[in-house]
Amino acid sequence: MIAYLFILIAIIFFSIGVFIDNFLINSAFKDTKALLFYSNITNLLFIPLLWIFGLPKILPNNMIFPILIVGFAQAIYLYPYFKALKETDTSIISALFNMGKIFVPLLAWLIVNERLSLIQYIGFILIIISSFFLTYKGELKVNKALIYMIITSLILAINSTITKYALESVDWITVITWSAVVSTIITIIIGTLFYRKEISKTRKIYFKNIWRFIINEFVTFIAIASMIFAITKMPITIVQGLLAAQPVLMILIAYFAHKFLPKYFKEDFSLKNVLKKTVFFIIIIIGIILSVM
Repeated sequence: MIAYLFILIAIIFFSIGVFIDNFLINSAFKDTKALLFYSNITNLLFIPLLWIFGLPKILPNNMIFPILIVGFAQAIYLYPYFKALKETDTSIISALFNMGKIFVPLLAWLIVNERLSLIQYIGFILIIISSFFLTYKGELKVNKALIYMIITSLILAINSTITKYALESVDWITVITWSAVVSTIITIIIGTLFYRKEISKTRKIYFKNIWRFIINEFVTFIAIASMIFAITKMPITIVQGLLAAQPVLMILIAYFAHKFLPKYFKEDFSLKNVLKKTVFFIIIIIGIILSVM
């Protein structure tokens, strides 16, 4: 029973993180590149929390390149994610994150030779169809958010697959620490070379909102820790399926809270839209359960 509580905590805190991201990109920052820079820089502040569980080790030579890939993926995935948040409802963005469930097994099959089953393919098809119709605008047009989230999910899938490969040789604290360091270095180099003016212009905005960045990183840390604890207590299939219910909870949170904090929520509460989302969210949950069986 305690595992279900931690899954609920993970869903709530992941949702809060998305709502804060929505505020930052749609109300505070107009420049996506600058927000990407400050988000990655702030992320490094929370790495020492991991050291409560142990200290990172020096990377062996054969792990340097994989960690560089992981760090690079972490440095850039937020850009298409922030662009997607500009295009559609936050609950839909949360649902589209589940497309990563498609790419991870496929990449695992290619890189570490994990085989897929017929049931998994059926699950993938359900996720793809639901993601398409969630963003369908008629006449074979889809919201740009779908394209941005496909890119985001693919980058995160590469990140997850290479991380899994790295964990076969080094511990998780070492992987997360060094990938965060690499991500920060890449962010600083790219930011300094290509969009220094944007960073300089938004510096005051960052310090004005730094408490939001800190809260965002903290809630994400709690959400990930809660998810990991739940995985140790129950099958990952159940955990993944329950976590896929996050968009439904996000609609409920947004419905009751948007009148008090309207800038944090971007949601269409028309009956037709809510019913459409609910149907496809349920199909996505089923697809995820099948895809991780």
